[in-house]
Amino acid sequence: MTMTSSAILANTIGWTACLVIGVLGLLVLNLVVRGRIDLSMLISEPNGGASMSRFQLLIFTFVIGLGLFYAVVARGDGTFPDIPGNLLALLGISGSSYLVSKGIQFSQKEGIEDRPPLIVVKPVEVAVAPGKRQRFTAEMIGNGGTEVEWSVVSGPGQIDADGIYSPPAGAQAEARAVIKAASIENADLVAFAVVTLVGA
Repeated sequence: MTMTSSAILANTIGWTACLVIGVLGLLVLNLVVRGRIDLSMLISEPNGGASMSRFQLLIFTFVIGLGLFYAVVARGDGTFPDIPGNLLALLGISGSSYLVSKGIQFSQKEGIEDRPPLIVVKPVEVAVAPGKRQRFTAEMIGNGGTEVEWSVVSGPGQIDADGIYSPPAGAQAEARAVIKAASIENADLVAFAVVTLVGA
């Protein structure tokens, strides 16, 4: 069976889109494996609580994506099929229910701040070689302000206002330093990280 020019064009556009999305997916996966993208909050609210609506949207998206993949493979002729209307309907229902649940949740203060504020320091534990520096970041979750003050509460080395830790030149291997991040607005709101010095 010969294909018309419009069918060939649609087929080419479809497979090109799949290729582009696949390459972007591999790039994102690479960043996740290397720790450049943090997925720990993927199905969590900004306050740290679990989010069933995010989980539902994530699962529906995977199911719909796998359904479309199966529709492509099941054809067996290498052509890109029309997306079934019921798959698009499921995606619309999933996205709409997520938006409605978020609207209901954020319409009340209790839906945003049901946990006390906290600081999340990254990385929590890290090994640093002599002559190297390590950058720490602090994420404020909840109503704890936006700025932190960094300090070394025990062990060798120093840390600047930007969260960059520098070990001393003559530090012994296996020595440990404890890094502290404290909220400027609330000094009682703190978090810690541990640095282990390793040999060159």
